Amino acid sequence: MKNHTLLVLAWLVLVGLVFIWTITSYQGLTDVQSKNEVLLRHGLLMLLLTLPSGWLLTALVSAVMSLIGLTAIGLSDALLVTLVCGIAGYLQWFVLLPWLWRRWKARARGAL
Repeated sequence: MKNHTLLVLAWLVLVGLVFIWTITSYQGLTDVQSKNEVLLRHGLLMLLLTLPSGWLLTALVSAVMSLIGLTAIGLSDALLVTLVCGIAGYLQWFVLLPWLWRRWKARARGAL
């Protein structure tokens, strides 16, 4: 397996594990405040993993949902954040960053 494939697989596993951790933590709770804290932990962790693109894409999806009149509450919110941040992180770390790196290296070679 190539390193790129292993890194993408590791990314998907990490995102999945964070979501599974949130589900298992959330379902055992009866207190509303504790459930909200689990969701807050999940959201902050996903946004941290995808900094800065996760913030931007999550804000965009939130604005679109607000305009349409949709709301996500509880685990549906966690699933939405997982999907949005998972996609944003994949695009940021495995598409945009390698493209920028190749472009920078090509420009550096041309300058010499």
